[in-house]
Amino acid sequence: MATLSPADLRNVLLAGSRSSGKTTLAEALLFRAGETSRQGDVLAGTSKSDAEPEERAHHFSVYASLLHATQRGKRINLLDLPGAPGFIGQAISCMPAAETMLLVLDPATGIDSTSRWLLKIARARALPVAVIVSHIGEGTGSLPAFMSELTEALGRACLPINLPTGNGTGVIGCLLNRDGESDLGPVEGFHTKLLDSVVELDDTLMERYLEGEEPNYDALHPPFERAMDEGHVIPVCFTDARTGVGVEALLDIIVQHFPSPPEGNPRPFHIDEGGERRPFVYESDSDKPLLARVFHVTSDAYLGKICFVRVYQGTLRAGDKLFIGDGGKPVRVSHLLRMQGLERTEETEIGAGDLGAIAKVDELHMGDVLHDDEALNQVHAEELPYPKPLHGLAVVPKTRSDEDKVADVLARIREEDPTFDAHFDGATGELVIHGLSELHLNLVIERIRNRGIQVETKPPKIAYLETLSAKAEGHYRHKKQSGGAGQFGEVMLRVEPLERGAGFEFVDKVVGGVIPKGFMPAIEKGVREIMRQGILAGYPIEDVRVTIYDGKTHAVDSKEIAFRTAGKFAFRDAYLKAKPLLLEPIVELDVVTPHDSVGAVTGDLSSRRGRVYASEVTNAGSALMKAQLPLSEMSDYEPTLKNMTRGRGSFTMELSHYDAAPKQVMEALVAEHKAR
Repeated sequence: MATLSPADLRNVLLAGSRSSGKTTLAEALLFRAGETSRQGDVLAGTSKSDAEPEERAHHFSVYASLLHATQRGKRINLLDLPGAPGFIGQAISCMPAAETMLLVLDPATGIDSTSRWLLKIARARALPVAVIVSHIGEGTGSLPAFMSELTEALGRACLPINLPTGNGTGVIGCLLNRDGESDLGPVEGFHTKLLDSVVELDDTLMERYLEGEEPNYDALHPPFERAMDEGHVIPVCFTDARTGVGVEALLDIIVQHFPSPPEGNPRPFHIDEGGERRPFVYESDSDKPLLARVFHVTSDAYLGKICFVRVYQGTLRAGDKLFIGDGGKPVRVSHLLRMQGLERTEETEIGAGDLGAIAKVDELHMGDVLHDDEALNQVHAEELPYPKPLHGLAVVPKTRSDEDKVADVLARIREEDPTFDAHFDGATGELVIHGLSELHLNLVIERIRNRGIQVETKPPKIAYLETLSAKAEGHYRHKKQSGGAGQFGEVMLRVEPLERGAGFEFVDKVVGGVIPKGFMPAIEKGVREIMRQGILAGYPIEDVRVTIYDGKTHAVDSKEIAFRTAGKFAFRDAYLKAKPLLLEPIVELDVVTPHDSVGAVTGDLSSRRGRVYASEVTNAGSALMKAQLPLSEMSDYEPTLKNMTRGRGSFTMELSHYDAAPKQVMEALVAEHKAR
């Protein structure tokens, strides 16, 4: 496939909640652009995007998928993103690859919690947004209330660029056209509002417009693109992917009005030099030194690791030797791919502004910055705001041979999913996985089992913490004699609480050399070891300052192992005197529910030790509720919310803070720990 100029590329994200119609829209765009001879169907399992076994079994996207279509000589790179809250990490990781996020919304369900979360992240990263209203073929009677909800949520910048007609059987443009009727009223009023918002960014154009001159496409494109970049205009497009209504119009809108790589807001990079950080702005020029970034990782049985990349400047060529970040040794890139879902074609090069994939380079990982010039060694991408995985599950392989296979699969999933974690818990001897939701973890288990590996699971583990609430002193003398050289170390220390989230401080206040400085790292190592293991209930200890103030040594028998042991048990002695507490994770919950379910939802949250601190009713008849509650009370929340709201409720969740657990919770966990 020919390498195009950056100005002839459009990189867009298809984002939104599960079942909003993103993948069906992607299939319709491919079909209308002539990329496929038949439109794929999610339910029939024939879509280009949802090609993995887990996706076809459940009929929704689990993994990000890269597609492409050509319209009017421009190439559109489409990233179809998962919409379930548990898979939002993949949506976030793909954001730096695009200039525009197309937020697909179903007017029947309104703006759900996942869509609000995505909007919040896009705005924080200066990523322009367009709203795609789906399913208009089912009728347009609910659209006035939905448009009011859009204005409430996104502000007055949310303006239609086209409008539905004939009760959703067609669309009519309103940026370059003022004539005609739509299902929402006369076109002229929408045309005037949109034009007013665009031309006010260009003084010369505004003056001519006020004099009665109607601007044409060439005059409108620069201020329209600027309006999108600045969030001054959020275009709204109407479609129905199943009937094809508005799909051709959307293709034209993307290539004619949405920003290309040179026009879009630059994705953030910075340079670290001498401890100072300053912005680095790339140029969308294929002749400049290469700068690219890995934004998604997947694997294939034949090709191994496949890393999706965005080229920001320069040209990535097959056979090139590239540097990864500030690493000294370059790696050779032999296989470049153009992706169409699971279909791949070999490419010789990927130019500035374009998206593609690199195969068979194991040294590459998610987020890596690639370049071919050592002058770019200190260029780094800005960190992304991934939510912390809070849901836990213990995984037990059925046989010894399954253990290695499970470890291999989990390692690959960790490579691909920035919000998934897996580790071996030394205290319990369990393999523990963490994700963003029960669904997230259930699909990980399904993926393991789909590969013929037999595993069992145990109830979710909650990431409790331990801490202390008072000052105390501890002492331990470690003395061991076994015929030869002995072991001796004596430590006296003080512990005191720090503010929540402060972590750990280790302070050496020993005077007179009673404990040589060389033994301090061993003491700290022993303290950190027992803090990782936990004492009260077997959970990590946080927010503690440990001060070593006295001790004793032996000229012959004092060794690092002796002081490591003494430090460990001196800390235990002090900790048990310092009024220890158990901290439980408290989550921030955003719930979107129909107005008639607010009472039931509020009562259920109260029964889970939750506190609803804000509630807002929208014009569309739904309510946005904000609450805080313990993570331990969230185990069955998703199905319960669906039942209470007849399938119309949704929520997102992220860690808020840790707080002291109630006495009965602490006592139960301490008793459970002692029984192990």
